[in-house]
Amino acid sequence: MYMGHAPATRKVQAMIHRAVRTNLPVLLVGQRGTGKETVARILHHFGGGEVPNIEVIKVTEDTRLVNLGAFTYLSPLEDLSLEEQSRLPALTGLGRLVIGTRLKPESEEGRRRLHPQITRWASGVRIDLASLAERIEDLEQLALSIIQATPSRRPIGGIADNALDCLRSYPWPGNVSELEAVITQAVHNGATEQVELRDLPPNLRLRDAHQVRAESPERQLCLEQAEKQAIRRALQYSRGNKRKAARLLHIGKTTLYRKLKAYDLE
Repeated sequence: MYMGHAPATRKVQAMIHRAVRTNLPVLLVGQRGTGKETVARILHHFGGGEVPNIEVIKVTEDTRLVNLGAFTYLSPLEDLSLEEQSRLPALTGLGRLVIGTRLKPESEEGRRRLHPQITRWASGVRIDLASLAERIEDLEQLALSIIQATPSRRPIGGIADNALDCLRSYPWPGNVSELEAVITQAVHNGATEQVELRDLPPNLRLRDAHQVRAESPERQLCLEQAEKQAIRRALQYSRGNKRKAARLLHIGKTTLYRKLKAYDLE
């Protein structure tokens, strides 16, 4: 499942729904770690027909293509030579091909490393995957799903508010794959029934601490006043519905409750 409710996520979900209903080639464009293989597996699961398996080809410099399977995901396209790329349509036969690339075809590097005929051919359905920073409001849901999927000797019910705030403030250059690695390690590091700030990697915690120290008292007071006003407006707009207000503010419900208590807005 490609989960989340951010606008960028909903756009991807809509394109997945469209792609499932066709047998056209699909071009997945996104940074490393944004979930291209996940989307390919979703397309196979819901749109693969009677095809039992998906063939995943992770391209290296030594990759030499032969006839492809009935449903093939190949990535990254840019690591194939232009000559190998030009052979792709002839190798697919009656099968379906999903191609992943980290490069936008219209970018300077994309024009240099991606065969133009192939990107046009594979763009029957093009899906651009957002970075995690562009869908940061999905982070809590993604992190909780990773926790649920991570084996643990103790029950883990969630993430501490300060840990969640730290996760949200991080830029995530490695996207969802990096989040998965961080949360998995935090689960293994922890000793309580939730992921605590101390369970996160030092580089995240140090970055968060530096950000807090960098704010002057006057700046912090200004930010608090702006935050109070934003919370009041969200509650007014949602007519007191805290779940809806939290979505409007792009924060978790538990974080909203904590801020309501801290600012005496309950």
